[in-house]
Amino acid sequence: MRAARPACATVAGMRPPIPPLRRTASAATRFVSGVAGGLALGALDGLLASRVVDEAVERISTHVLQSPEFERAVAGAIESPTTERLVARVIESRLMEDIVTRLLEREELWLAVEEIARSPAVTEAITQQSLGFADQVAAGVRAGSGGADAWLERAARRVRRPRDRDDGSVGGPAAAPAA
Repeated sequence: MRAARPACATVAGMRPPIPPLRRTASAATRFVSGVAGGLALGALDGLLASRVVDEAVERISTHVLQSPEFERAVAGAIESPTTERLVARVIESRLMEDIVTRLLEREELWLAVEEIARSPAVTEAITQQSLGFADQVAAGVRAGSGGADAWLERAARRVRRPRDRDDGSVGGPAAAPAA
């Protein structure tokens, strides 16, 4: 007697129109996973786009950035000998030279410098500094001229002061002879 054929056996050498159960289950699993993953990602995108998440992220960020622990961690990282060595190596490196050279060659930098130089805040600061410098110069001139005035005054007093002469006459303008 012949053995019974499996359900997925071919009839007259033809493949059955339905794939074997194992491949069907695998394909179904991939399909469901893809759909579920897509739905989950869509839901996550929707959640991340909401104002609630924006507000939550802002509150958490503010809390973390204002915490003493964060400040200590940043200060520790900045002040560490490793960071100092790293910064020193970067500053002394050829890379820094190249960066500065490239930056100075960029027209955009000079346009920005020109724009900054024309800004009202910079103009006001330069004016204030110039006035402060002018005040310092004027104070220096006043102090110097005060010393010069005192010197001239002392010299004038010495010239005007009567001096005793050997002939008994007193210094100063000569008296007209009495007529």
